Amino acid sequence: MKKNLLILAVIFSVVLNIVLIGLALRQRPAPTRPLYEALHLSRAQLERFKPERDRFHAFIDTQGQVIKQRQLELLTLLAAPRPDRRAIDAKQEEIRRLQRQMQTRVIDHFLAESKIFTPRQRAQFFAIIKKRIENSRLRPRWMPGRGKGQEPCQ
Repeated sequence: MKKNLLILAVIFSVVLNIVLIGLALRQRPAPTRPLYEALHLSRAQLERFKPERDRFHAFIDTQGQVIKQRQLELLTLLAAPRPDRRAIDAKQEEIRRLQRQMQTRVIDHFLAESKIFTPRQRAQFFAIIKKRIENSRLRPRWMPGRGKGQEPCQ
């Protein structure tokens, strides 16, 4: 009897682990291939593409950190016992300005990079970007809500 219970416990544990691993894998987004791989760029195209991509990613990383810091500063202002509306508005405008700079840089990057592509690669490039946007979350990761497989906000 003890042996049967032990076998059932092991089987139950294995099944539970398989289910939990399956759920975890299902919720993880599929890895995306680098654009230059998906576009099958030539060596000459890669030599032009990679340096600009690296500068762009460095800017986005830095700008993203600055925006994140300003958002945290805004949150501190909002959480104050007596929130200062002028300070909040000023911080919000600063965040908007930084986000506009980032959006402008994204557009400039897309236009510059797409110049090195063949017409087919250019169409494929924008199709990939469109698909990535369509598959992206509408809300920040920390905010639960409706999305692929998500429950509504409570």
